[in-house]
Amino acid sequence: MLEVKDLWVTYKSRHGRPVTAVRGVQLTIPDNMFIGLVGESGCGKSTLGFAIARLLDGRRNEVTGSVVLNGVDLLKLDVRELRALRWKKLSVVLQGGMNAFNPVHKIQQQFMDAMRAHGNFTVAEMTERIADLLKQVQLDREVMEMYPHELSGGMKQRAAIALSLVLDPELVILDEPTTALDVVVQHAIVDMLKNLQRRLRFSVLFISHDLGLVLEVAQRVVVMYAGEIVEERTTATLLQKAMHPYTQALLDCYVDPQAEEVHLAGIPGTPPDLSLPLHGCAFAPRCAKVFAACLNQTPGLTFGVDGFVQCHLYTPQGGTTDEP
Repeated sequence: MLEVKDLWVTYKSRHGRPVTAVRGVQLTIPDNMFIGLVGESGCGKSTLGFAIARLLDGRRNEVTGSVVLNGVDLLKLDVRELRALRWKKLSVVLQGGMNAFNPVHKIQQQFMDAMRAHGNFTVAEMTERIADLLKQVQLDREVMEMYPHELSGGMKQRAAIALSLVLDPELVILDEPTTALDVVVQHAIVDMLKNLQRRLRFSVLFISHDLGLVLEVAQRVVVMYAGEIVEERTTATLLQKAMHPYTQALLDCYVDPQAEEVHLAGIPGTPPDLSLPLHGCAFAPRCAKVFAACLNQTPGLTFGVDGFVQCHLYTPQGGTTDEP
């Protein structure tokens, strides 16, 4: 349904070096699929989501490659064509989505604004649609007549998710939708998202730095590091046999809260400066399994039964024969 090919995003700067935040990304999202995108802060996750949704300011960045949604390359659309596609085909819930509502308008008015701008509905149709969506995200009909400040953080985030679904999009991008919420509310919203996705059958790109949350909600997991996708697998396979040393390190940082014994681990070092040229594998300076090829050769993709990994350990020079 969505196919991203060789996507590069470089932020321009008048006062410093340009930063290449996304580097040659390949990503496919099938119909009715819940994809989790995980990685450390600064790895390019949000930039990738914004680039797919065409939310980046073209005056301050350069985007190359292709983002094809059901046969249409979004990067080639003009403003009018893109506006016609938004909300109907693609919608976004931002990291600060619960604060994105206009504080001086009621919730119903803000839903109606989107529906009038991108569709043709009567007031009665809009009212019924809004009430139905609020019910689906477990909010009462009375929320329509409330102002944003009258809602809790969790209620506003539920309303933001409902707003993203108002025109039945085929793909919803959620950028850290639960970051500012407490653990109990996070769990409730994640359960709600899973149920909504199964019932309405839209595809999701769920962006988060919280690996535990991604493992709980996603059918497939995409692991990103230094602007590149270094591994993609089904959730079950990733848990059983993560291949990339970075993915393994992330899993070592994740603990099961129900376990009798908890052992925490960290990842030494820091991510690379993406304003500088990268040589070899970007994770090599932090990797416990590094060898000579990692330092000066960029690893290619090694495909397996249910995904791929970008690591020299699974190329001829690495000597590993296990199927990824």
